[in-house]
Amino acid sequence: MTILIFIIILGILVFVHELGHFMVARWSGVAVEEFGFGFPPRLIGWKRGPTIYSLNWIPFGGFVRLQGEQDDQQQRPDSFVAAKYSRQFAIMIAGVLMNALLAWALLTTTIIAGVSTDSTTVPHNRFVRQTPAHVEAVVTDGSAAALAGLQTGDTVVSVNNQSFTSTQQIIDLAQANNYTPITLSVLHNKISKDIVITPQVAVDHPRYGFGIQSVTTVHYPWYVAPWYSLSMTGQLIIQTLKGFWTLIHDLVVTAHVSSDVAGPVGIAVLTGQVVQYGFIATLQFMAVLSISLAVVNFLPLPALDGGRAVFATIAHLRGKPINTKIEGTIHAIGFYVLLLVIILLSIRDVSRFKLFEQLRGLFQ
Repeated sequence: MTILIFIIILGILVFVHELGHFMVARWSGVAVEEFGFGFPPRLIGWKRGPTIYSLNWIPFGGFVRLQGEQDDQQQRPDSFVAAKYSRQFAIMIAGVLMNALLAWALLTTTIIAGVSTDSTTVPHNRFVRQTPAHVEAVVTDGSAAALAGLQTGDTVVSVNNQSFTSTQQIIDLAQANNYTPITLSVLHNKISKDIVITPQVAVDHPRYGFGIQSVTTVHYPWYVAPWYSLSMTGQLIIQTLKGFWTLIHDLVVTAHVSSDVAGPVGIAVLTGQVVQYGFIATLQFMAVLSISLAVVNFLPLPALDGGRAVFATIAHLRGKPINTKIEGTIHAIGFYVLLLVIILLSIRDVSRFKLFEQLRGLFQ
């Protein structure tokens, strides 16, 4: 199920991205030879007007092939290379803008429906409508709490029949009782259950391995939500750019990639974790992925939209187009380098998330 949801989410993001290229190309008078979902080999295709619409065997991607993009056909007025620079540039960045627009729409939907957040961070203004705060458990993997069955997202009703609103209060209780086992009354998927946690000894002191956080659901009315989500989209873009800058810096300076960086396998695993929090959380995750896709594609690297926009800009400044065979070769090299990076990240993700052990257990 996780793999299916991941493919659906990725498919939506890619379709919206390529739809941007397609729509702006048609608006600019540039003929689209093929609008493909997935990468070849082709599974099925049908032709409508000058365009072939295709479904391809490899579902992780998509493409729009423009007339004259891969060969010099300036004699055709509907060729990409014959279009004005402004229209070429608009076609190149249309996918990026569509992903940013999708993220904005998703965030708008979520804050209208209601977003769960730390109650201490909720802004106080006349537009915010809150639900009463509840306490959620935050579990450390492999901890006593996790082994006892406590899960991240469980609502903690009481600890030893007492109510708490902070982790420190539970620490004080544990110290007062000399770290004896504690009983948590929790709600999991609206089902009440009791969990007894026996602390583990870590280093020189026992640990239960969980914390609690006071969570509330915040709603914005429909007429102000778009403006707040616009600000959120901008903040996401800035944070993503900072993240990529840190990634590039670490690669150049330390030749090390942070464990926070994930490939398709890691994103699929994260998708499975996020889906457990519900539909709204999944939409928020989609918004983050959409922004990431937009930022990645806007980087001025070969094979990406940003790299193609750079070539179009160079051709415009030179006053004549770049040899399409040379440009195509550079983009092809960039594509294979990008593919290699994805493969290496995926190998690391398989090891990091211990997927081989999970697959072996599944087959057994």
